[in-house]
Amino acid sequence: MARAMWRKKLDPAGVQEYVRAHAEPWPELIAQIKAQGIRNYSIFLDGDEVFGYFEHDDLEALDAMNAHPDELGERWEAGMRPLSAEKVSADQGMVQMRRQVFFVE
Repeated sequence: MARAMWRKKLDPAGVQEYVRAHAEPWPELIAQIKAQGIRNYSIFLDGDEVFGYFEHDDLEALDAMNAHPDELGERWEAGMRPLSAEKVSADQGMVQMRRQVFFVE
């Protein structure tokens, strides 16, 4: 199993909307996350930065699945994109993944 972490800087004016959206996620979005094999998914907030952590058996396969988001993913990202302070290219996705350098089980 692989562990993954990402970080994103939010527009300070969008922090509360980001928190609200994640407090009431769409049930179909949660179902899709689980169907993709994502487990133990958490998002943490520090000021205007958010950090996500999740586990998946095959991150390369997950990347391939998410390379072309479906209508549900597009709708969710359309709502989240204006809340981000970072403007990234489409091939980078909405968040930048981080490399794991230490782990203790």
